[in-house]
Amino acid sequence: MIHRRAVTTHVHGPAARAGWFLLYLEALLVPLVLTWLSLGPKDLPAGEAVALSLGLVAFSALVVAVILPARVSPLIAAFGIETILRIHRSIARAATILVLLHLVAVLIEDPRGFSIFDLAHTTWAARAATCSTAALLLMVVLALTRARRQPRYEGWRLVHNALAWIVLVTAWLHVWWLRHLMSMPLLAAWFFGTGLLVLGLTVRRWLWLPLRARRRSYLLEEVRREPGDGVTLTIRADRHHGVPFNAGQFAWLKFGSTAFVFEEHPFSISSTAVRPYRKQFTIKALGDFTELLSALRPGRRVFLDGPYGGFTIEGYDGSAGFMMIAAGVGITPMLSMLRTLADRRDRRRHWLIVAARTAEEMMLRPEIEDVRRRLNLKVVEVLSKPGPDWTGEVGRIGGELLTRHLPRNPAHLNYFLCGPSPMVHSVSHELAARGIPLRRIHTERFGAA
Repeated sequence: MIHRRAVTTHVHGPAARAGWFLLYLEALLVPLVLTWLSLGPKDLPAGEAVALSLGLVAFSALVVAVILPARVSPLIAAFGIETILRIHRSIARAATILVLLHLVAVLIEDPRGFSIFDLAHTTWAARAATCSTAALLLMVVLALTRARRQPRYEGWRLVHNALAWIVLVTAWLHVWWLRHLMSMPLLAAWFFGTGLLVLGLTVRRWLWLPLRARRRSYLLEEVRREPGDGVTLTIRADRHHGVPFNAGQFAWLKFGSTAFVFEEHPFSISSTAVRPYRKQFTIKALGDFTELLSALRPGRRVFLDGPYGGFTIEGYDGSAGFMMIAAGVGITPMLSMLRTLADRRDRRRHWLIVAARTAEEMMLRPEIEDVRRRLNLKVVEVLSKPGPDWTGEVGRIGGELLTRHLPRNPAHLNYFLCGPSPMVHSVSHELAARGIPLRRIHTERFGAA
């Protein structure tokens, strides 16, 4: 039984990213504009105006920082999950600086001075602000020392999320208890709307998505060890037709008796999109979670949150072909794309350049060979530390190697790059230097999510 139901592919090009950036600027500046429209520049002393402006922009930045990791599908399609997490961290740092500047401005302007920190005798607005600032600074300290402390990922994530919500809720209460701000209809509407948006995304993230995953659960069918310290999980839909996806997308996986377990991790789907009732994930053992995967037994229930991502071949039917460039476990979304193309009997010419340190660490070679026989596919393997019997390419994927293997009209292809960030970055520049339009270069970086 083959299901060909299409999955909506969200726009994920430069226009989409520019649109999200403009929306971010709007989120930062709208409350500031609304306040000035309500108060007018002559209604506040200069010092108080500066303090108010810093506080409003800081609050907006905190809201954006919380919304970014809330698994908004169009946002993930536009930027990719790794880029979103980097933006999240950058905005969180900017929000922290703005909060501290707001605090300094308040201390300079407010005649009470440091007495506003006397929680027994100060106002509720000041208490909320103190609590929010303390939680934010604790988040920063824990984040900066995480690499040295090396806490277990799920424990750190739980504490991080809890502190983030303390920061945001107490910051919202701080504004609420500043009655002179909430008495302005335009600003009150903005803050209530912001609160409802965050609340809605929270309910969706922690209640609706798990409930959806429970209705569409899978059962673990096979656990197979792979060369290169990897493991392939095969899961099969339990009493449903499977969750449709586009080749190249990823999903978060949970294992347990309930979809509400906290521990989950994102992995790219490596199987064909033509048969969504049976999915495969090939995972490299890099952390404490992935090292436990090989101990799983068939029959274990699996909950899947997804699919997500815009790293996909869908929407490029007019392309003359695809060149896929992968390193390490970056081969997994490429294999999904190639398997899907083979199942669709695609007749275009395609290329796959895949890199590893040694031949033993080259992942999924039998699967790549199988799909090569079913497609018009040229496979180029590159080893950085080859053995004495190796006859293929040696070194890293760079300009000279690309020049040897690029087709005669390279600008007519679409290029998909997946692997460590340095590789993706350098190869993207090499392709652009050879006249490949940026709109034809699609990238996915992997790392700690």
